[in-house]
Amino acid sequence: MACLMGMTSSTTESTTGTEGTEFPRVDPLDQGPNRSRKILVIVAVGLAVTTIAWLYIIFGYRPELLIDELADKTFPRQAEEICAAAKTQLEELPYASQARSADERADSVAESNRILDEMLDDLETIAPTEPPVAKEAVAEWLGDWRTYLGDRQAYVNNLRKDSSARFLETAKGDPNKGITRAITSFSQVNRMQSCATPADLS
Repeated sequence: MACLMGMTSSTTESTTGTEGTEFPRVDPLDQGPNRSRKILVIVAVGLAVTTIAWLYIIFGYRPELLIDELADKTFPRQAEEICAAAKTQLEELPYASQARSADERADSVAESNRILDEMLDDLETIAPTEPPVAKEAVAEWLGDWRTYLGDRQAYVNNLRKDSSARFLETAKGDPNKGITRAITSFSQVNRMQSCATPADLS
């Protein structure tokens, strides 16, 4: 009986799985060098992300700025002066809607286009070259202005061929939203009220 009990006890200690299969016993606190390396990598990544976040908050993030608002106000101030001068010239012209014929309307819009073209030439000479975010934002805005001016010129050409021609505006961002919306929005956000698209075609 003692011998049988000893055999039973020995079998119990040597088998931990079903059908006599033995499994190694692993201490969860002792996983060797691989576990240590994984922990170090996780900690290093966490520290890097935290450091980058704080650097952005301290040196890059400007919570007081609106979307599309330029941090450096040099360009907006100079642009407003240029646009205000152009706006004064436009206000001296009759509205296109007051024209007595299609040709007269075309002439009126063509003269407005000439003033706006000169305005854009002046704005392009003072466009910022740095930082990259400001350079790209102003370049896109001026590009939108050029597109809009192209729409106006197309309107002039169409009026000379068809008295019933209508002004067609390029869309941006949404098929139902004209590019003037983007131009005016950028102008307003950066306190360049005079740089918004004119209402001379209405």
